[in-house]
Amino acid sequence: MEYILNNYKNSYDNNYEPYYDDDYEADDIRSYKKKRRGRKRRRVLLWLITLGFLAILIDLIVLLYTGKIWFNSPARKDYPVRGITVSSLQGAINFNALEIENVSFAYIKSSEGKSLKDTQFDASWNNSKDSTVKTGAYHKFSFTDDGQSQAENFIRTVGKISKNGYRLIPAVEVTKSGLSLAYSPKKDTVVSELKAYCNAINDEYGVNPIIITGDKFYKDYLKDDFSEYSLWIIDLLSKPDSIHWSLWNYSPRGRIEGTSNSKNYINLSVFNGSKHNFSKIQF
Repeated sequence: MEYILNNYKNSYDNNYEPYYDDDYEADDIRSYKKKRRGRKRRRVLLWLITLGFLAILIDLIVLLYTGKIWFNSPARKDYPVRGITVSSLQGAINFNALEIENVSFAYIKSSEGKSLKDTQFDASWNNSKDSTVKTGAYHKFSFTDDGQSQAENFIRTVGKISKNGYRLIPAVEVTKSGLSLAYSPKKDTVVSELKAYCNAINDEYGVNPIIITGDKFYKDYLKDDFSEYSLWIIDLLSKPDSIHWSLWNYSPRGRIEGTSNSKNYINLSVFNGSKHNFSKIQF
């Protein structure tokens, strides 16, 4: 009792130092260390999870970049007629090798704007004659050149097209790329110049060209004036269900045998129909 009274009395003394029980102090230290170890383990676990996600993300980016996987993968049973587009970027083309790769058709870039000619076109166009791969020529439309002069460039480059079944209807790519990405061309100008181009192609070959374009560009610029044309839609993320299309460019990261410059990828496309219906776009 005297001990308790003395402690009570000393609690009012400025020089009093609180009394600590050794057992309680040890328990507090152990609890603190346990909590600190727990926080450390959680931080390590969080870092490991973060690093794991980063590794998966990097692997996914590499697989997409190299074309080993892609957002779209149309089944061959649904789209048996499959094709590619090639230009000087792919170098010399071995069309016999394309046959082995089960490529049904290949569109070869012929020209761009009012004066540019693809340097590989003549060789690819001529070499394709002895192959079962159906081939067509396509022109890259320029928003800065008039349509008539661009059509003349295509006709001058391609010349006459044999109507014996192994050639395909001409195509024209109307997409924003390069410098055109920095501005939006006027709709009226695009429509009038593209009509001039298409009319000149029709006058020369007796058919309207297939229009290669993206879903958004078609809706914003072409839908009202080119609805009767066959469409080759570029949609790299999903199947273009919102509009009628004849061909679909579903991947820009194709890797197939038959190109001398294997460092450059190939655009992969499918035809929307059977092998029998494919004859609709053949000369």
